[in-house]
Amino acid sequence: MKQKWKMYLLLILPWLSLFKFGKSSFIRFLPTIVFSDLLIALISELSREFKWWKVKNPIFPKLATDVSFVFGPFTILNLWIFKLTYKRFWLYLLTNIFADYLFAYPISTIAEKLGIYKMVKMSRKQLFFLSVVVAIVNYFYQFLVIEPLRKQKTVCQNTQDK
Repeated sequence: MKQKWKMYLLLILPWLSLFKFGKSSFIRFLPTIVFSDLLIALISELSREFKWWKVKNPIFPKLATDVSFVFGPFTILNLWIFKLTYKRFWLYLLTNIFADYLFAYPISTIAEKLGIYKMVKMSRKQLFFLSVVVAIVNYFYQFLVIEPLRKQKTVCQNTQDK
């Protein structure tokens, strides 16, 4: 437990920012965030197989997914970026490029020095591009799958009310 305190902080601290988020925005983007978390979990499973990175002292050692990262900063940052940029694709993309660059370079360097994880067979450049691709997939999932379902649900509710 003593060795995992950093991982617990990484998991819990980002959630404190949601007090200012808003319930309707949370509900609106939650399906895409769950989809995105599952996508990152799948990538983490591949990471174990291909030895792309190694998480030190994970909360759940038998899982390839770094629960503290995926359900901590990744989830919360993803929610905030969607809330602040959705329906403005280029702003969304530029914001994600900036965030993914910070993650792939200075934050990964700091995380390695703090003993949180270590990049093994994946370069920071590959991590950056993978992160950008995941962001684009997330946006189009929200735009092409979730938003049409929301509109359909609204139309159904309006016709039932009449």
